[in-house]
Amino acid sequence: MSHARLSPSARHRWGACPASVKAESAYPPSVSGPAAVDGTHSHTLLEWSVKNSLADPILMLGETMTDHDGSFVVDEKRVERVHFALEYLRTRSGTLKSECKVDPTCLIGRTDLKGTVDVQVIGHTDIELIDYKDGMMPVDAENNPQLEQYGFGVLAGFPTMVRNTFKTITFTIIQPKLRDKGMKGISSSTMLVSDFLEGGQKLLDQGNATDDPDAPFVPGESQCKYCRHKGACNALSGQALASAGISFQNLDIIQQSANKEPSSMDDKQIRDILEAAPLIRQMIEGVEAEAMRRFEAGLPIEGLKVVRGRGSRSWSLDDTEIGSKLTKMGIPKASVWQVKLVSPAQAEKLVWEKRDGTKKSLTERQLKTIATEYIKKSDGKLQVVSNSDERQAAIISTTGMFAPVVADPVITLPSWLSL
Repeated sequence: MSHARLSPSARHRWGACPASVKAESAYPPSVSGPAAVDGTHSHTLLEWSVKNSLADPILMLGETMTDHDGSFVVDEKRVERVHFALEYLRTRSGTLKSECKVDPTCLIGRTDLKGTVDVQVIGHTDIELIDYKDGMMPVDAENNPQLEQYGFGVLAGFPTMVRNTFKTITFTIIQPKLRDKGMKGISSSTMLVSDFLEGGQKLLDQGNATDDPDAPFVPGESQCKYCRHKGACNALSGQALASAGISFQNLDIIQQSANKEPSSMDDKQIRDILEAAPLIRQMIEGVEAEAMRRFEAGLPIEGLKVVRGRGSRSWSLDDTEIGSKLTKMGIPKASVWQVKLVSPAQAEKLVWEKRDGTKKSLTERQLKTIATEYIKKSDGKLQVVSNSDERQAAIISTTGMFAPVVADPVITLPSWLSL
């Protein structure tokens, strides 16, 4: 799927780091990962439901659908996630549009800001734009750069007279998987159209900034996370190391790091380094990926080489044939064939085929039974993170939980009792 040069889905990156657009253009087109492909398939099923008058996606259970990321069989879990989105859509009033391309050119003055909105709900005096996401990372609808760019594209599609009739614009993000974290799964933000349109100058300024041949690199955790240039970005490397108190004045960076004895650090130094950790990890991962890319392109790096890991061993024949050969060697059949119970995560994802050929998976009721009656959950490994992390702080010390015990006052017995 082709995207605009300044696509709405990437605005969190190019809007914050203008130089990233030119830098990323030097790399070959990226291939969608498993999570992105899975998300595309859910969007395809949602589009089918919306375009068929909010038809229940259960009608497509077991059917094969095809989109630009390939073919897939609709399973029960995908049906349930899309059904959650449809339940919300059924509460909206207005005309529903699905997977429509929008272009804000006539409002913003640039031709490279186009995008495709998952769902639009057009009312008499209000508009709602809905973005469906199949990931687990929470995304807030308020001040969302992607949805805001879509908003200008949608409003630009109406004549001025019609556009002026709209009073409010609502941005909504639906994330069904967030319910697994105990969250609602729906985030919305509403504002006056008149106030929203005032933000057009910011979008224009961000777009114009990417045209500058000397546009600055502005590193940050959000914009650098999926940027393909992060492995070769000096700005990211410099900020990550500087945030951890490591400078380039002395090129012996390893020695500088080694000299920071954790036990002698004050609280601020420990906090600064841990808060810089995400950037440092991104820098290292990006540099490793860039180094491998250069080696694969026949561009060796002095002082480095590519080696193979330990690897793994597997049978050269199919299991049945190998099993037969091993038993002929005198190994008991019970020792050759070992059965291991699936893990809870594997059980929840099981899909099997019935005798009639139909695909089957656990129902929501069965999944709930497994979760509440058959699974015990141990505490996760303790981690030190920033206070901005959404998870609740763990109690690892009893200090402060109990008030000091006050000794009973000494009682002096009367003389006639002390005899």
